[in-house]
Amino acid sequence: MRRHTLSHIRELPETISIPDDGRVLFFKRDRDQFFWLSHFHAASIEIEGETWPTVEHYFQSRKSHDPEYRWVIQSCVHPGMAKRFGASPDGPRKIAGQSWFRTHGQKHRDDWRDVRLDIMRQADMAKFSQHPKLRELLISIGDAEIVEDTTMDDFWGIGPDGQGKNWAGRILMEVQRELRASRMT
Repeated sequence: MRRHTLSHIRELPETISIPDDGRVLFFKRDRDQFFWLSHFHAASIEIEGETWPTVEHYFQSRKSHDPEYRWVIQSCVHPGMAKRFGASPDGPRKIAGQSWFRTHGQKHRDDWRDVRLDIMRQADMAKFSQHPKLRELLISIGDAEIVEDTTMDDFWGIGPDGQGKNWAGRILMEVQRELRASRMT
């Protein structure tokens, strides 16, 4: 079994308070209190008999079916490294410079755009169902809107104009609803 060194481990809050605007902006504004919503948060997940140090590691690992690539991602000591290795080879050199795909002359799997949301759902559900404290914290957010308030990404976050798709937040709210519903049955 590989050991993972995660220097970004932080203690979870005992309680949370929802901002007055009813929105949890976990990437920037409310990061201090809601850092644990991040896909980079050090909460290992197990899926299909494999353990991944973070949601980000698992998500990046699914961009290729190549076992060598998956091993490289699983071995990354930080989720940021996993993200850099998983970058599209066609991106700007600054972003794609460390891409495993660029180095190996490969592209993401053909169906990546079709499966990425379901892969993130699976990873987030694993994180919040396998860690009771995280599950309770997520449920305690209640009906507040969860938003990845990054200006750098308008697919997972809200983008530079605040009108992005916010898929990271939307999936977290989906997982929250499912976990809340399963507690009631």
